[in-house]
Amino acid sequence: MLYISIYDYEDYKKFIVDWIEQGPSKGRGQRIHLAKALSCQTPFITHVLSGDYHFSPEQGAACAKWMGLNDIDSEYLLLLILKQRSATRESTAVFQRQIEKRKNEENLLKKRLKIKEGLTAEDQMQYYSHWYYAAVHMSLMNPKLQTVEALEKYFQLPRPKILSIVDFLIQTQLIELKDQRLKVKSPMIHLEKTSPLLAMHHANWRLRTIEAVKDKDTSSLHYTGVVSLSHEDYEWIKSQISLLLEKSIDKLKDSPDEKLALLSFDWFQI
Repeated sequence: MLYISIYDYEDYKKFIVDWIEQGPSKGRGQRIHLAKALSCQTPFITHVLSGDYHFSPEQGAACAKWMGLNDIDSEYLLLLILKQRSATRESTAVFQRQIEKRKNEENLLKKRLKIKEGLTAEDQMQYYSHWYYAAVHMSLMNPKLQTVEALEKYFQLPRPKILSIVDFLIQTQLIELKDQRLKVKSPMIHLEKTSPLLAMHHANWRLRTIEAVKDKDTSSLHYTGVVSLSHEDYEWIKSQISLLLEKSIDKLKDSPDEKLALLSFDWFQI
């Protein structure tokens, strides 16, 4: 599926139609799911998208949620709906001014993102809020996973969630849409040891490790053991793990992008 920007549209119906038609089988069956999300009949969806009927603001909000739009994009969708529902020239002009303002803000944001280095504190907070942001980010190194459909199938996450993650990664310039493929622009994100998000990052992936252990995948390697040992041996094992980590990272630099895996070490005093 291609990524489309709602800010390229001033007709909410065309945006929704294009968004639906990008789905599997050109969106076949998606109008039925949209009708369920809006608590209406499927023919009404057709009447709106192909005729003179309009969604109500409440239905527009439900539609935005179903599509997985973020808060800002959802508000823009509602502005488009309100504009097209307007009955007077004055009210239409009011909503048009708000739409133009949102478009300008979006363009300024894109310019800032192109020149900034790293992520803002707010973006870092979202990126490290759950393991799947980093997972989707790194998975796009693999050519076989560079579409929304492939990501949805691989991670077994709902399509709106995948779209929301992809939208965030594009907005933060970590990935881009190029030649109809989602590709990584900035592969590395580094957290300083003093960052308050570092604990969240470790915790997210340890929780994901617990899920992997429950899956009982024989191709995985897991070991947990509580041991009693000398101070000297404690430091020796620590140095061996550090050496293995250094060699592993060096090996990964030229490794073909074929699998997505988690590398994590834990060695600490209790």
